[in-house]
Amino acid sequence: MTAAAQGAQGASVVPRARAASVAELGTALVLLAIGAVASCVLASAWLTMYVGLVPVPISVLAAGAWSLFLVRVGSMWSQRKIVAAFPALVWILTLVAINLGPGGDMPVPIGLRGLALLVFGGLVPLWMATLWPSPASDAHRR
Repeated sequence: MTAAAQGAQGASVVPRARAASVAELGTALVLLAIGAVASCVLASAWLTMYVGLVPVPISVLAAGAWSLFLVRVGSMWSQRKIVAAFPALVWILTLVAINLGPGGDMPVPIGLRGLALLVFGGLVPLWMATLWPSPASDAHRR
């Protein structure tokens, strides 16, 4: 059956998706990097939040969810694993840069909260990007 016959019978004809250009992929990677850096800085700033006398590191969960989202978006732009892992790698490098910054300050405390931030914000999304399969083909990817 031809495509015209399928279209005439009400079946949708899906056009072939084109591959993202280098400029589009570069722009996507820059925006993913900005999102990863902003997420890491904000999560680090809110990591030592307390409600009364109880520590509430809710930023760990928010950073993990946002990093997973960025990894998912990266995997939609290309089938290469490095593109999917790029936001998680930028996030981890930002966390290291924050703690190795000038003045000897360590905004992310060494302890369970700092470890949880590293694991949920960077390592779990990196694991998801490298070991899990890419999502189904999207309209902008081939």
